[in-house]
Amino acid sequence: MSNRNFIRRLGNAFTQIGYGLTQTALTGIALKSMNNHCCGRSIFNFGCRGFGMMTPPYFGINISPQMMAAPMGISWFPNQMGMYAQNNNYGNMLAYQWGQQLAANSLMEIEAQMAQQKAMMQQNTLSKSNAKYAGDIDSNQEIQTGQDFNSATNAMIDKNRNAIKNKSYSILDGYTDPDDKSKCADEYKSAVSNIGKSYAALIDSRGNKDQKVTADEFVDFEMSKFDSNASSEDKEIAKQMAKTAFDKIDQNGDGYADWKELASTVATFDTDIETNSASKDAEITSEQYKNWSELLSEQKQNAFDFTVRNSYKQLFGDDK
Repeated sequence: MSNRNFIRRLGNAFTQIGYGLTQTALTGIALKSMNNHCCGRSIFNFGCRGFGMMTPPYFGINISPQMMAAPMGISWFPNQMGMYAQNNNYGNMLAYQWGQQLAANSLMEIEAQMAQQKAMMQQNTLSKSNAKYAGDIDSNQEIQTGQDFNSATNAMIDKNRNAIKNKSYSILDGYTDPDDKSKCADEYKSAVSNIGKSYAALIDSRGNKDQKVTADEFVDFEMSKFDSNASSEDKEIAKQMAKTAFDKIDQNGDGYADWKELASTVATFDTDIETNSASKDAEITSEQYKNWSELLSEQKQNAFDFTVRNSYKQLFGDDK
């Protein structure tokens, strides 16, 4: 749970506790008003006749006002006469316990809400796929294509996370035979696969260079794009967003963003988010990139999770 949600819920807890203490005070006032006449009726059926001015002893016990200590040293009733001592004690005990119970109930409610939220988050998390690891990147894999993709997408969004108009990235320059859908599919697959491999190699080249892309390498790579003058809070938010993005890209949950998973992510950016149709026109616009990247960094399950799975299936089949 984020710091803001925690602070908000903690504030609600103290509000409920304050409400409980208010009810404690109101209970005391009510009890006082119901016992302010000598020998009048008490809601506990005590008063003058209950203890008879302390004589004779009730059940053989003499109870003095000093023995009727109020909880926490606080008394709601003036205790000029011993006849009010027992009323005073029971009234304070009831009021104090009522306040405690209200506070406890509010904390229980918060815990229940947190448990419900956690359960909902788990339900809204798409289970990992059965896709096999695509394999390590070739040691001699070129990184220029990955650099071009990285530079182009970075230039699509301004500092306020708004899409910059008239910015785009071409996955391939053109199909050799636009009328041959099968051939177009093969060319598209080859192009996005090359981007996936090159981008993976680029990320790994700034990591431990073991031909794999781990979560730490991915997060470090994304954080290198972040403004170094940003506040520590903004950096922490960006880091969490990068971790979320990696988890979504890592469809099979093996701890690596392999080239097939990265290629299917590129293909997802080339999808019309309004209709969620996989047009795959080989052109990623700034609006497409902005919208999909926002969903990519959003913790809850959304359209990206389903679209990237569909992109993977279209490109590489079930690959189980």
